[in-house]
Amino acid sequence: MTALVGIKTRLRLARLAIVVPPEHSGPESADFAAHGADLLIFTRGDRSVDDAAAAISVARKRLFGLQTVVGTDDSEVAEASLADVLYLRRPGWRPFGYKRPHEHALIGRSIDRAAEADRIDGDPFDFGFIGPAIDGGAVGHEVAELARLYPATALPAGPLWFAAGGITPDNVGQVIAAGARRVVVSTAVFSGSDAFATTRAIADQLAEAWDGDPGARSYGEDAYDSDGPNFPTATLRPRPVD
Repeated sequence: MTALVGIKTRLRLARLAIVVPPEHSGPESADFAAHGADLLIFTRGDRSVDDAAAAISVARKRLFGLQTVVGTDDSEVAEASLADVLYLRRPGWRPFGYKRPHEHALIGRSIDRAAEADRIDGDPFDFGFIGPAIDGGAVGHEVAELARLYPATALPAGPLWFAAGGITPDNVGQVIAAGARRVVVSTAVFSGSDAFATTRAIADQLAEAWDGDPGARSYGEDAYDSDGPNFPTATLRPRPVD
């Protein structure tokens, strides 16, 4: 039996997001999915819309059949590539609102404080990144507070959030212990000698946290049952293993 999984469901079940800079957005960037990444956000940088959209198209072809969510940080690129998600770090105010790349696309943004969680809990923003996750060697206060207010696997489901900023394989355990179940990484992945190994090291710790979270199973079932049809879809198949 083939199961089709919509964007919203896949994003709710995501654990690790990788922000991919232009210089690392070649075809091999899709291989992060095989090392535990669930969400890939391709940044536009100085590239043309066509060039950035083409890179996303190549990655999506290599990701065919996987649950990986693919996004970008640029509205024009998102529309041209039909990205699953559009991430606007500092969206600002727009008099005519925020245009979705397509009917079923989701939009995310950054927030700085747990008190801003209402900004990522519905139209127009469907998810958010909050940070810094690590501040002065310890878990950032606002991340810990958001985890207290909106536990990641609690039901009914609250705002969909990822901890971002300063996360490495060595400290992600602290972020997880504070209550985060989704994280965003970029610098630690691309500044090291083995981007895939770094990704796997973080992904494995997140997977262990989800497996040990008493609310994770019910949360996952709710993600499938309550979100309804949300296309485009991916064909569900097991996560790749090394």
